[in-house]
Parts: sequence; structure tokens; C-alpha cells
Amino acid sequence: MSKFISYYKKELITKNVLMALMFIFLIINLFPILWMVFCSIKNNADILSGNIGFSRVRTDIYSMYKEPNSISLFSVDGSITRIDKSSKKILNQITIKGQDVNYTSDEDYFYLSNSNNGLFKIKKANFKIVKKAKIPIKGVDANKFGNTSIVNDEKNIYFAVELKGVRNIYVYSKETLNKIKTIHLDLPASSFIRSLKLNNGRLYIGTNDSILLYDLSKETLTHSVFLGDTYYPSGVQKIIFLEGDKLILLAQNSVYFINVALNEVTKKRDYGLTRFEDAFIDGKFIYLANAKGLTVVDLNKDEPIKIYNTLIKELKDGVKVDNNSPYVTGELTSIMKMENVFYLGSTFGRLSLLNEELTTPFSDMQLPMGYRLVKWTNYQDLWKNIDFGLYLKNSAIISGFTMIFSMILATLTSYALIRYQFPGNKKFGIAILSTQMIPGIMYLIPLFMMFKLVTDMTGIPIKGTYAGLIFIYTAFFVPFSVWILRSFFASIPVELEESARIDGCNAFQVFYKIVLPLAVPGIIATGIYVFLMAWDELMFAWVLTSGDTLTIPIGIRLFVGNFQNRYDLMLAAATVATVPVLALFFILQKHIVKGLTAGAVKG
Repeated sequence: MSKFISYYKKELITKNVLMALMFIFLIINLFPILWMVFCSIKNNADILSGNIGFSRVRTDIYSMYKEPNSISLFSVDGSITRIDKSSKKILNQITIKGQDVNYTSDEDYFYLSNSNNGLFKIKKANFKIVKKAKIPIKGVDANKFGNTSIVNDEKNIYFAVELKGVRNIYVYSKETLNKIKTIHLDLPASSFIRSLKLNNGRLYIGTNDSILLYDLSKETLTHSVFLGDTYYPSGVQKIIFLEGDKLILLAQNSVYFINVALNEVTKKRDYGLTRFEDAFIDGKFIYLANAKGLTVVDLNKDEPIKIYNTLIKELKDGVKVDNNSPYVTGELTSIMKMENVFYLGSTFGRLSLLNEELTTPFSDMQLPMGYRLVKWTNYQDLWKNIDFGLYLKNSAIISGFTMIFSMILATLTSYALIRYQFPGNKKFGIAILSTQMIPGIMYLIPLFMMFKLVTDMTGIPIKGTYAGLIFIYTAFFVPFSVWILRSFFASIPVELEESARIDGCNAFQVFYKIVLPLAVPGIIATGIYVFLMAWDELMFAWVLTSGDTLTIPIGIRLFVGNFQNRYDLMLAAATVATVPVLALFFILQKHIVKGLTAGAVKG
């Protein structure tokens, strides 16, 4: 016996299936918008690499600080981690989210700098933030900053940031962390500050191509040593004092020996190595952290005498050198020596301990992974890279006036075509629609030539003005608006108009007082359609506007260029551009629904 299903149960099943299908279609339609919003808070590198989720910030150890029973590790994600020297357990940790991080210290405090959030005064004992100050440069995308540099003396902090066009050193009070003054350096426009070092009241300044000496008491540059004509993408990364006026400078792929007093480079070496990251001098030896590991150079012989090249604990991305060893060749980012033990900081927060007599580390550890890189700052940086506020204003003005003029002309035209019979009525309607059959790009060159001709003949500029683009948009959107509005006017009973005429209304009063109020939902729905088309139009706006009248689609396009593709900011801009349209839709959604159904029934 077959199982009986009641009518009501069938209706319920059908309803649930339809609701599920509607929900699925809703998700499919919303997915592009939701994905756009999601990607607008991602890092640009994640978008370019196709990473679906949010990557973690790297925790490369760029510096270490000696303490009696512990070591403080500074990593590029803005964290400070204190570990016990014996057990290697983490004792304290603080993370100040940022990039281009650097630090200096005195007896009681660490002073941390980064290009996102500025300066922080942190108590050594408990890693608590005591004071903080904003970065002195405003209105610049943090991604455009390079390295930050920070040093201190008894009273002041000297802070600089690597940014093209900025050649300033900012002086802050150590006590209050208030900015005291700005030291402006008279350097070429192509120069920028890469590193700082302070010694005996003299500030050593490493730039992208020189080493400078600034006397703080005299407030003037006293020496300048040019490193050569070779292009230095990273500049002077680290300044090391040798003896007297002699310095050692680390650039990306070279080691420079400098005599500041003579204003000359005494020698330049690479020792067959690349990517120098850190160094220190112990007696006649210089220890260099580089891409191959740790290299020891005898300064008297001027040659490497020992290379430790299996120093990094293996990760998934590592390549084994010896199948019996857990260590792989890896790039060092910082080094420190305590007694006869080397502390070797590396990428991804790896720390190795190496005895000077051994060839492989005897101990190691790894810092916790960095925070998820959720870039809410994309919405701030968006306004700093381009004048997006101007583009919003231009789009609102052009789209708004286009909608108004199009609705006025389309409303009058469509009503006349429906209610009045005149010779060529139907042919005129077909002619209006036929203009939409020609691709818009075919009009581009003729319109450009027309704009130029009118300007030459009248002296009135049209190209690059609001009026010119509004005129073109109105001419393009009126024909289609007419055909949409015809059905709305056709659905209004003609008997209402006849009754109004019997009561003494003239033709204009009939249209204004009777027909127009009934057609408002359809006019609003069509007007929103015109507004959206004008808001999103790119082709004519790209050719017929100038710097002061560029619209949002052009502004978004500017994030993709010849030298850099900022898809993160482009998606943030697209999200911001969508907000006004969504707001308009939700405000007028009742009228839109009425307008969509107003022409469904005639009479």
C-alpha cells in the first residue's frame, strides 16, 4: 500500500524547497559582493598570490637584547619576546602590530618605532606601554614607508623613516615622548634615510647612497661620504664603529670600510656572500649574518676564515643539507654573542644557539606565529593614495544631474508617445530605441571630435567639465528610459484623465496632478537604473573627463598601474563606491518594488 501524502504536506514541502532554492540563488548573487568586501581587508600579497585566507605576519628576528638571565627578541611583526636564557621558555611578550619596526633602549625602557603606529615607550620590567606618540608624517599610506630608524641619548630620541622625499630626523623627549624639533637635512631629492647611529654627540646617518655625520651641538652636517655610483636598493642597513673615525657599513650585498675623517671609502667587499643583515666585531674578527648563514671574517687578512652554513631549524619550506641533521641552510637576520655562545636569529622567528667550536647548533627554539594580517587600514590608505573624495563628489554630481535631466525628458517624451497620436508616432518610438542598437564605443571618437570642434568654434570648454559628461550621459540614457516609462504610463487608466478634463483641468494640470503622482514609482525605479548606469560608466568618463572631473570607476582604475598593482585598495575603493548605491536602494526599495509591478497590468 503506497504511503499517502496530504495536500498540505505537499504544499509545505514545495514551499520549503522553493525557499531553499531562493536562498541558494540569493547567496550566489551576493557572493561577488561579499567576496569583494572580504578581499578589501586582505593584504595585497595574499590577493596576488591567490591565498584564500588571511596570512600570518612573519616573525623574523631582526635584533636581540642581552639581559642578566634572559634575552629579549625583537621580531618584524612588532613583538618583543623575553625568553629564559637557560630553559628557552617565554617569560613575557608584547605585540605592537605594525611594520618596518626598530628599537632602541636605555636602562629602564625600550623605545619601539614602526611606520604604522609611531613610537612606543615600553617598560623593560613588565613590557607595559608607558607612553606612545603618533608618527609625525600624516596622509601617507603605510605601505610606502621603508625602514624606521631610532636611537637615543640621555635626554632625547632621534627618529627617522625611510620615505621618498622625506629627509628629516625627528627629535622626541625620552620622558614625555613629545616631539621637540625636526632636523631637516639638505639632501638631494633622490635621497632617503635608511639607518641611524649615535656616538659622542655625533649622529651618523646612513642613506641610500651615502654616510653622513651630523654634529648635534653645532646642528650641522660635518662630513659626507658617497658610496659610489652603483644603485643601492636597500642603502646603508647597519653602521658599525671600528676605531676612531673608521666605520663598517652593511649594504644589501656589500660591506664598506669608511674613513669619515677623510671622507672616503677605503675598501668595498662582498666576500662571495649576499644579503648582509647584521654584524658585530669581536677583536680582529667581524661576524656577518647573511643569506648563507654566519660568516667569520679575519679583518687583518681581509678574508673569510669560517662559514657556519647549517644553522636553521628545518621548516616545511626548508631544504635539507644532511638527512641526518634537523638543520638546513637558511638566511640569518640577526646575531648576538654571549660568552662563547652565538645566538642566531632567523626567518619565521627561529632562534639557534651555536657553540663557537661546533658546526651545528646545540639548541634551538621558535617564536609563536605572527598575528593574522587583517588590513582594516586599507580603508584609511585608500584616501591617502588618491583623492577618492573628489571622485565620489564628481560621481554624485554627474550621476545625480544625469538622473534628473533624463527623467524630466524621458517622462515628458514617453507620456506624449502614449497619450497623443501624431504623424510618425510609432516610427519615432522605434527610432529612439534603435539608437541603443549601436555599441557605445562607436560614438567615442565622433563625440571627442565634436567636443573639440565646439570648443574651437565657441571658446567654451566642454571636454573635462561636468556639463559635457552630463550632456552625453543624458543623451544615452533618455531613449532607454523612454521605453521603460511607456509601460508605466500605459498602465494608468485613461478614464482618470478624462474625468479630470471634465472637471476643468487643462492638459498640463492633468499630467501634473493626476498622471505624474501615479507614475512616481515607475519614475523612481527608472531613475535609479539611470543613476547606477552613470555611476558605473567608465569608457566615456575615461576619455571625456580631466583631473578635476574624474569619476569613481577611473579612480578605482588608478590603483592598477605600470609599477604597482594595489588590488587591496582597489577592492576597498569598490566597497566604498558600493555603499552609496546600496543606501539609495534600501531607502527607495518600496518605490522600486511598486515601479517594477506598476506596468504589469494595463487598464
